Amino acid sequence: MPSSSFLRFAIPALPLAFAAVTSDAHACGGCVVPPDESTVVTGHRMIFSVGKTQTTLYDQIEYAGDPESFAWFLPIQGQVEIGLSSDALFAFLGDATQVVVRPPYLECLASDVVASAEGSDRSSDPGVYVPPEEEVNVIAEEVVGPYETVQLEATSPGALVEWLESHGYAVPADVEPVIAGYQKEGFGFLAMKLVPGEGVHSMRPVRITTQGAGLSLPLRMVAAGTGAVTPVTLYVLSEGRYEAAARPNVLVNQDDLVWSWDEGISNYRSLRDTLLDGTDGFGLLTEAAAPYSGESLRDRVTAIIENSPDTTGWGDPANGVSELDDATADLDALFTGLDDQSLWLTRMYARFSRPALAEDLALTASPSQEQVNRYLQAKTGVGTLPCQSETPGCSVPSNRPSAPDRTLLLGAAATALAAALRRRRHRRAS
Repeated sequence: MPSSSFLRFAIPALPLAFAAVTSDAHACGGCVVPPDESTVVTGHRMIFSVGKTQTTLYDQIEYAGDPESFAWFLPIQGQVEIGLSSDALFAFLGDATQVVVRPPYLECLASDVVASAEGSDRSSDPGVYVPPEEEVNVIAEEVVGPYETVQLEATSPGALVEWLESHGYAVPADVEPVIAGYQKEGFGFLAMKLVPGEGVHSMRPVRITTQGAGLSLPLRMVAAGTGAVTPVTLYVLSEGRYEAAARPNVLVNQDDLVWSWDEGISNYRSLRDTLLDGTDGFGLLTEAAAPYSGESLRDRVTAIIENSPDTTGWGDPANGVSELDDATADLDALFTGLDDQSLWLTRMYARFSRPALAEDLALTASPSQEQVNRYLQAKTGVGTLPCQSETPGCSVPSNRPSAPDRTLLLGAAATALAAALRRRRHRRAS
């Protein structure tokens, strides 16, 4: 398989201060691998849907290597609902928030050239000690698609780790203090691993729904299996715009954009990464934020399933679950408790440093509630103008207003379909 791909699973979100609700919330889990495996987590893509009555979370983990024994540990409180999703969901939300940078307007060109910049898958050994029943409370065990899952809590230090290890979960020594820290704060854990015999090519995204509204990322757990810098793209679906609480929030200044006529790209990614590096890896950059239509997404998903069936990743024919019914259930979980008339989609990007992962991240409603436009236009350019040889005097007018918003990017449905088809062909070829 390729050296870089995506593991897809979901992470729980638990109640935090949101509107009139006040309690603790933690979301996002960590990947661990045995000491003899070289797989490394290289990034995360996450979706938070925060309704009035529940929070649903999805996570895609980008990795380098060939994982065979990945396990996921996620702090939870109480029992959570686990279900299967589709990575097509990320394709739709990504298309709706992808940053588009246009070159400076030229008098001699229609200036329709655009460039996009994205913010860029049991039994215990009888000789191993198993903690007494009164020390570990197994809340629920179930197989969800290709995953074995268990929700549990422990009443004594170390008992939870001992139970996990006795049931085939490898817990690295540097992760044990993190688990112990969450235990002291009253958290249990959701642990997931592949069903024996299931390969990464058959893995599907998992969604996890928790009762209550809240937003928090326990970055202490995310640190497991990561390197010096962990890129994270975060989509937030909620009634309003969100940003980081008690951390730097930054924006790319359109006036700093420079277009390279020779390369056909802008310096957007460089500006973005420089801004985040300037926060020592603690900040988040908002790339797009605007009202969003859940009904529109439902319509697009329905259309692509009707016109190009078996391309989205939804559906479970072996168990008699149709593609449309599976997608409908997934979107119902995504939008439960949200008012479509007040719905916003916010996209943020971070390059978290190791020190930044030592502290949990809380999100909060942005005080300004202003939209962040994903369409940007460079004011200056470098290199050879494309029309200079044909039109002497071709130049960038200094007083020309920005061109109206238009883009040659594919529509959301077409982009999602193309991505799904590419993944499907890749899986078959593999």
